[in-house]
Amino acid sequence: MNLSIIKHLTKKSIPLNSYRRDQESGRVIIQISLDKYDDVFDDWDSSPFKMRDIEDEFLDFIWDSIEDIPSHMDVIFEFSIPQSLQNEQKEKVLISALNHQFDYMLRKIKRQRIKDLKETLRYFSIGVFFFIVFYTVFDEASSFISQIIKDGLFVGGWLFIWETFSNIFIKSYKLSEERQIIQRFKRAQIKFILRP
Repeated sequence: MNLSIIKHLTKKSIPLNSYRRDQESGRVIIQISLDKYDDVFDDWDSSPFKMRDIEDEFLDFIWDSIEDIPSHMDVIFEFSIPQSLQNEQKEKVLISALNHQFDYMLRKIKRQRIKDLKETLRYFSIGVFFFIVFYTVFDEASSFISQIIKDGLFVGGWLFIWETFSNIFIKSYKLSEERQIIQRFKRAQIKFILRP
């Protein structure tokens, strides 16, 4: 992929003062230098320009960049393009493609939330069932096999209850964070500037 990013593409956090600020709006500017409009799109996608998927490397870059910027600050995606290649129609298509991508990412998170909720209810039900069996059916284990089954039910019950809490407090929190980042993408202003 021929995507030249002005900021160095690393996982290391970039200090906020290394980003420029828009003087009028105060938004933080994430600079992206393109050699051509196609650079934002997936190289392996042979669909027509307006229907192509967004490049994963580009999404990784803006994700990492926006994580460097405090959540209360809005951003501008500033695309720099050679003046000789300026094409307003392609700019509109690019903006539309990004908005569709962000909408898709939000829908994906919503589906994941529903899936996790069903999984959480299933884990909780199994855990409770194991405890009920543990405290009723195997109240007094009379044989070695019964004791093994009883211990297995107790441990299994706690494992399923742990998975329940893990889904509620850990996975749910992570999805909420991802959703907030994508909403920041959607709020971002998109600008195109020309360079010689």
